[in-house]
Amino acid sequence: MATKKDIKLIKKNGFKSFKPDRCSYTDEDGQHWLQCKFCCEYQKVDNLGGAITCSGCVIKIDIINYPETAFKKQKVSTGRPPGWHFMNEFVDKDGNVFHKGKEQPKLKGTLKPTKVKQPKKRKKLRANQKLQRDINKRKKRKKARRGKK
Repeated sequence: MATKKDIKLIKKNGFKSFKPDRCSYTDEDGQHWLQCKFCCEYQKVDNLGGAITCSGCVIKIDIINYPETAFKKQKVSTGRPPGWHFMNEFVDKDGNVFHKGKEQPKLKGTLKPTKVKQPKKRKKLRANQKLQRDINKRKKRKKARRGKK
């Protein structure tokens, strides 16, 4: 897309001073099109005015300017079970003691690590199984009411 004249201007003055001519047009459906100021690809726009930057170029600029946010690292597990900070008392495998999520350094190493039971897996019921379960519960309630009278 660039001509030799444009390349010389970029080498001499840098990319920021490079302002090539932008072409815009309106197609037969009345849709306006304008070229991106970096990659010169045509993009749909509402109004013909000013310059635009396409989404691909915005992403590239962000990666260049903020490389630390581009590739976030995954969270590292602490080895503690979910909800440990809601427990009244929790002791991790290193011997650290926590009362309602707050560490108690004075008690470190005095207690055994807490054993956490995994919650039992519940089987997902289909619609007809749910209906049958509800009918059985209702029958039990009716039976219990009859027995009280």
